[in-house]
Amino acid sequence: MKKLLLIILIGVQAINAQDGLIHNGEAWVWSTAVQYKKGKTDSVVFAKLAQIEAGSPVVLSQIPRAQSSLLRLGYFSKNSDAKMYRIANRNVIVPVFDLTDATANFAEASITYDAENSDYNGLLRVQLLNISGTARDFSFGGENSKNYRLAEISYKEPFILGLSGSLKLHGEFLEYDSTRQRNADLKYFQKLGWEWQYSVGGGYKNDNIFSSLSLGYDSRDKVPLTFKGLFTEVSAEFSKFAALGISGEYYQPFSENWTLLLASKGFGMLPSKNYARKDLFFIGGKNDFIGLVPRSIRTRAYGVSEMDFQWHGLKNTALHIFGQNGIYRNTLAFTGWERLLTYGLGWEQGISNASIAIYYALLQGMQPMDGLLNMSMRIGF
Repeated sequence: MKKLLLIILIGVQAINAQDGLIHNGEAWVWSTAVQYKKGKTDSVVFAKLAQIEAGSPVVLSQIPRAQSSLLRLGYFSKNSDAKMYRIANRNVIVPVFDLTDATANFAEASITYDAENSDYNGLLRVQLLNISGTARDFSFGGENSKNYRLAEISYKEPFILGLSGSLKLHGEFLEYDSTRQRNADLKYFQKLGWEWQYSVGGGYKNDNIFSSLSLGYDSRDKVPLTFKGLFTEVSAEFSKFAALGISGEYYQPFSENWTLLLASKGFGMLPSKNYARKDLFFIGGKNDFIGLVPRSIRTRAYGVSEMDFQWHGLKNTALHIFGQNGIYRNTLAFTGWERLLTYGLGWEQGISNASIAIYYALLQGMQPMDGLLNMSMRIGF
């Protein structure tokens, strides 16, 4: 594995390899993290995003963790590995990240065609990240099919009230099977180091007030496609019932051009009973059973596991060979479980500031021409 750090230090007498601390009489401490070549991001904002505390003891392992965390935001791309410089005549080390501004504004469109039922599902979304270099994010979009329509909007305000956490406001309007809903929620997100994050919040959903909690871990890389690392999240919502969930994915490279993705998720409502249709989970689509029409099934409990072999022998390319196995609670009498197996192929290609993706999936027992085709395009601006 290539060495991640190029260290330029003058007058350093010893490095303790066991604890990762630099020693030279008095303690070595961090200075404020900076960009090697300043971009649009405000220097104070960048230092907060890096999460390296000025004045704290120097720990070398913090540098690659901070760099990975910055790249996961989607605000930056990496030119070279981080460097460290010593302030002359002082035991102060300056962490310098060689990152440039990534394309952070995107317009995305996708269409899903159900060959068996000759039905379409369309989605449009606009995403604005790191607005004016302030780490503020804003997105809006909508989805439409024969039986389901959605319009949603979200906004993130970082470092609220001088804290290191952020507030995120999300609102949506849904219409399905002649039912209309207006939902809104507000969440506070707080980083716990570079990989861990928790959130607390609440809002109004399905004519009820609810509260929510989540705890997540994310060590995935982003270059820009993910090829290694682990993500997991546990979440809960509480109103007249509890909606609990856990999800995760693990990327393991096993050759120069191949990566194996193992993923799973499960969600359920407690206590176990029949609920109004508007309270149930929607499943189907790229995130929950690729071979099902997006948001085509409502259920109070479901689980899915996925195995995805990814080939990325060409630059910014990923070829997927995947299978998904799962179950969901019968949506009529809630007396049993329905089993599903979907499988198929996918292809993603990055082209300059744009990317395209095509997936074709079949349910077990389907004829080869009766599958679900999903085509999407994402354009940066």
